[in-house]
Amino acid sequence: MSHETELKLSLPEQQVENLKHHPFWQEYAGKPPETFHLGNTYFDTADLRLNKAKVALRIRELNGQFIQTLKTKGESINGLTRRGEWEWPLTSHKLDGQLLLPVWPEALKDVTIGDLHPLFTTDFYRTRWLLQWQEPCAKVEAALDRGSVRAGDHSSPICELELELIEGDESALVAIASELQNFFELTPSDQSKAEKGFKLISA
Repeated sequence: MSHETELKLSLPEQQVENLKHHPFWQEYAGKPPETFHLGNTYFDTADLRLNKAKVALRIRELNGQFIQTLKTKGESINGLTRRGEWEWPLTSHKLDGQLLLPVWPEALKDVTIGDLHPLFTTDFYRTRWLLQWQEPCAKVEAALDRGSVRAGDHSSPICELELELIEGDESALVAIASELQNFFELTPSDQSKAEKGFKLISA
């Protein structure tokens, strides 16, 4: 298991291109950014047991490869989130219950793989930079995501910057955000992409 620590910031759509080409990235990123497409399908029971337990289960498709991810309940304050996270490669777009068994939350012990169904998808392009921050010292992944969350006939836009701690002092996330907020309207957000999807379902 790894622990994910990230700071999520919402961004006005009209500021995206200026953010992507700002000199900040040339100063703090060692290499030019990567841009790639991510498609995700989120699973839950018909009565949303996982969501009620603050657990997210998805399959991500990236360049023809599939990754199963389980995220457990964490804490989120002013956009800064800490939670447990497990990932496994898959050979197809199908959940593997055997991989989940050793880490399945106790609160969901009566939920079986057969109870889980696809509920909504997220579809977005990610532009990613790797930052080396000096004070406080940290290595950080910055990911600009643009796309949408879809549940049936309903959809919601995705336009956000995620700062994820790779190693070092987590307060670097706030320092980086503060620097960028001098130029852009970046607002801390505690709502994950999965939470946007569940909101659409209940709309």
